Amino acid sequence: METQAHRAGPERSRQSARAVRMEAAGPACPRLRLEEVRLSVSANSTEARVTLGLGPHRFTGAAAGHHDGSLAWQLAAAATVTAIQRYLQQSRADHPAPRVQLADLATTTTGTGRAVIHATIKLVHGTSETHLLGSALVRNDWCSTAVAAALDATSRRLASLALSPLTLEAEGDEQALASLDRRPAALPSVGRDDRPGPEMAAPSPPASALAHHRSESPAVTLGVEIGAGAIRAAAVDASGRKLAEAHRPGCVAAEPEPTLAVALEAASAAAAALHSSTDGLARVGLAISGRLRAGDGVCVSSHDFPAWREVQLTAPFAQEFHLPVSLIGAADAAALAEVGFGAAKGLSHVLLVRLAREITVAAISEGRPVVLGEVGPGQAGHMVIAADGPRCQCGESGCWQALAGTDSLISRVIRDIGRGVPTALLAAAENRAEAITPELICRLAAGGDALARSALEETGRYLAIGLANLVTLFDPEAILVDSAPSPVGVALRQAAEKAIKTSARGRLFSRCVLLSPALGEAAAVLGAAAWAAHQAAHA
Repeated sequence: METQAHRAGPERSRQSARAVRMEAAGPACPRLRLEEVRLSVSANSTEARVTLGLGPHRFTGAAAGHHDGSLAWQLAAAATVTAIQRYLQQSRADHPAPRVQLADLATTTTGTGRAVIHATIKLVHGTSETHLLGSALVRNDWCSTAVAAALDATSRRLASLALSPLTLEAEGDEQALASLDRRPAALPSVGRDDRPGPEMAAPSPPASALAHHRSESPAVTLGVEIGAGAIRAAAVDASGRKLAEAHRPGCVAAEPEPTLAVALEAASAAAAALHSSTDGLARVGLAISGRLRAGDGVCVSSHDFPAWREVQLTAPFAQEFHLPVSLIGAADAAALAEVGFGAAKGLSHVLLVRLAREITVAAISEGRPVVLGEVGPGQAGHMVIAADGPRCQCGESGCWQALAGTDSLISRVIRDIGRGVPTALLAAAENRAEAITPELICRLAAGGDALARSALEETGRYLAIGLANLVTLFDPEAILVDSAPSPVGVALRQAAEKAIKTSARGRLFSRCVLLSPALGEAAAVLGAAAWAAHQAAHA
């Protein structure tokens, strides 16, 4: 397509020779948000104008193309890059601004026909050239999704490139997601046809099974997440809206009674905050990490609570609230919430991969969690992906979590520091190796630290191997890659995407997209409530 869409960014000099680096970017806070997309259609051409906002500031870019090959969403992506260039110019008024250019746009399709837009943004800064990768699942319309893909590619690097403070206002992930999904009245719908125009409707997402059941059962349910770090409770309606909530610090004790007492107190506080009788509650849902016998309401064991064995969880809540109580694994609950209300809304076959010291996998099929007789966290973290790899805590060598878990990321950094590789990580950790965290590594990798970036990329390669195995086994429409804090999960997801692009197994992802969760810490409690609502509808 030879249009202004491909010429939206500054051109690279033909005489210069630069080493090109591929880099997976991720979100930073504060971030640019979509304010408006406008399309102007004339007899022979289409122009897209995109306005981005950051606090009180606005940055507008435009791109135009002919009807003989220019799609409106491609022009929207090009206009976004121009707006980003304006942002960099204003934020670096006394310094040369890096140059950004739209290098490539591509689309893939999930197994149920959902479209994903992938953007590659070329960033030229001094003598270096970096390709930033981003993607977004098509939701309301293609134009705003193209903007979201471009912002996904550039957001993490923009924070480190902007010099002027601009008195920026930080936004939370949910607000930013809402701004990307907002559809201005002036924006016509654009479909997947090769011709732009206001009459083409974007493909509507299929309704999941649970979404269907929620529409038939509008009752409010009470979700409770019992975790070592925090205990959360929320009264949730059928749309996933929290009507009341209560948080309490986690309570890890050898005996379960103190923890359950805190959880009951949080649940009672959330129910009382409804300012109505608990008769309005249909059911209670509990979420906890560990091996569960959900039908019996029993937690067999939990890595969050190492001393627990065969703990009855549901009975105390049933006695307190005089309601049926459902039990679900925390990862399953988070995946269920993302399918019902979050990043994977509308999809039917989704995996959630949670990266921590262990790797946990949850599966959603036809909108419902895949539940076994005795539910435990997915053991995919113990699939062997390198027979000569490091020893895992399970005693085997080369397990996925030993090579792609967050501990492995830290181990690579410590290894290279021991070899004398220069890095700012040790100084940032106040010369204490034990203070080096995945979050610190990802932050310095985004800032250009070579050792941190190398460790992140190596971890991403092993993560990609395991993800490709999961795609082969499950053929999901999407895989949600999660970690805490969320920027770590995004950085690892993007590192895996970079490895996938250069891998022969990349073709496996032609029907599957990698996504970052949208609901954050609220996911498990929302999923517990959603599972309770589903079971209430089928009681």
